[in-house]
Amino acid sequence: MSININETANLILQKILELEQDFQQNKGIILTESDLHCLLFHKLYSLFSHHKKTSDFNIFGSPLHSEITFLNENGKLFYKPDITIIEPENYSIIHSISEVEIKNDEIYYKPTGSKKFEFGGSSIIIELKFCRDEKGITNITSYKRDLTKIRKIKKLVEKKGSNKVLGILAIFNKTDIETEEFEKFIQRNDGQNDIHVKYYTGKVKI
Repeated sequence: MSININETANLILQKILELEQDFQQNKGIILTESDLHCLLFHKLYSLFSHHKKTSDFNIFGSPLHSEITFLNENGKLFYKPDITIIEPENYSIIHSISEVEIKNDEIYYKPTGSKKFEFGGSSIIIELKFCRDEKGITNITSYKRDLTKIRKIKKLVEKKGSNKVLGILAIFNKTDIETEEFEKFIQRNDGQNDIHVKYYTGKVKI
């Protein structure tokens, strides 16, 4: 059965809230942004079956992946979200899923590209940010950049057909110090065009 991306996104957001609660209770569990990636990946693992049919015969896979690269406007591998959820039936580790040849009434798939797998279909992409500065969040440039990345991936995927991309930008802050500009950034962008922009804090007192 295919993943419902809206229902799955709600489950993911619940898991991110659980991680925020863990962070507030155990304020030393996130030291780096890589820690945040690993902890959320661990949280999300229980949401999925990791033995699902891929598009390859007798090969099974998971919907949950990290640092999968999407094509840019020039057809080059470029955009790399931190975590991507894709239906295994929509990817192959053996052959191309978009380029085929028909010979003698039989379908022949071309080889995979340079990344040695190919995927399609609808997806959920997650970008994670962690501010560990004792002054809190004072600059939102990197958050704007990640939101732009999500929007570009979404536009490029959805213009090709019926596939959808749902985005999540989860911003974690060690303290609970942030600027009015950041608050407005969250308010202005959260829930717009199937993209969730959420703020989480460890509430560390400096």
